[in-house]
Amino acid sequence: MVDLFDPLTIGTLRLSNRLVRSATNMRLAGPQGEVSEELLEVYRKLAQGGVGLCITGHAYVSPEGKVSDGQLGIWDDRLIDGLKRLVETFKAEGGSIWVQLSHGGALAFKAPGERLSPSPFKGARGMTLGEIKDLKRAFIEAAKRAKKAGFDGIQLHAAHGYLLSSFLSSKVNRRKDQYGGREGGTRLIGEIILRIKEETGLPVIIKLGPDNGGGNTIEDIIESLKELRKYGLYGVEISRGLVSQEEIMKEKIKPYENEAYNLPYALKVKESLPDLLVILVGGLRSYETCKEILAKGIDALAFSRPLIKEPDLPLRWKQGDRRPAGCQSCNLCFNVREPIRCRA
Repeated sequence: MVDLFDPLTIGTLRLSNRLVRSATNMRLAGPQGEVSEELLEVYRKLAQGGVGLCITGHAYVSPEGKVSDGQLGIWDDRLIDGLKRLVETFKAEGGSIWVQLSHGGALAFKAPGERLSPSPFKGARGMTLGEIKDLKRAFIEAAKRAKKAGFDGIQLHAAHGYLLSSFLSSKVNRRKDQYGGREGGTRLIGEIILRIKEETGLPVIIKLGPDNGGGNTIEDIIESLKELRKYGLYGVEISRGLVSQEEIMKEKIKPYENEAYNLPYALKVKESLPDLLVILVGGLRSYETCKEILAKGIDALAFSRPLIKEPDLPLRWKQGDRRPAGCQSCNLCFNVREPIRCRA
């Protein structure tokens, strides 16, 4: 039976275990997205805590895609030196670190101008073909910066209602050109993946899932993933919901039978695409449940809130203390006006 601390190979990378720090915007970056000393300390503790793979909080690829104050940026070459420090800080303690690339789209509330969407939607205007070309360039240039900074891989954020997610949504993406509808949105993301791989050689995974009202079913997601494999996609982290749908995350994870609320979706993906790396996130709290999930064929397990409370949770479990994560899923950590920390 596969154990949480068995190694995992991703391309040429060999991870020490199957525990992943899911991308979490700690809101500790500088005004232009610069890496701060406080942010470095967060990643140092995560590395010391024994996580095998760490994915950064979503880094905005252009100023038009900025979602919040304190969000990490990767939109300008001036940010590379700080990102190098982040990578070096993490790798000094062991583990692999990847960057999550993101554009907020209609949710880019800190954008300097109009918010953007595939089609006009809730205060955001529809993008021109020229702007879509600029968007692709922004993701590709951001990936090149990630390569220069020393990141081991790229995750594209295509979940939770952000821009790439919106392109996959039949309810939001009503375009009539080559990027219209889910199929057109899949094409756009595929073109970004292909160019990133050509320019950097880094493995690319994606975060996405059914969005409970935004227009994507798990069957839609599977069809998109089948197409994205043709462009070179290596894996997927299965999440779900929209940023505005707080009830998904605010569901109490007690007793533990409510753990792993995204597991049915992840299993469907793995069944349909057995060679695709599948990472599960959402409500994971107990060692025993995590081990059972790996036995069902899921490749890796991602955590956000538990590692906010206990960045050394992987190390605790590895050393034999198998008590469940201390996180009670109260969501007090996600105060939208302040940096992220456990407030329980």
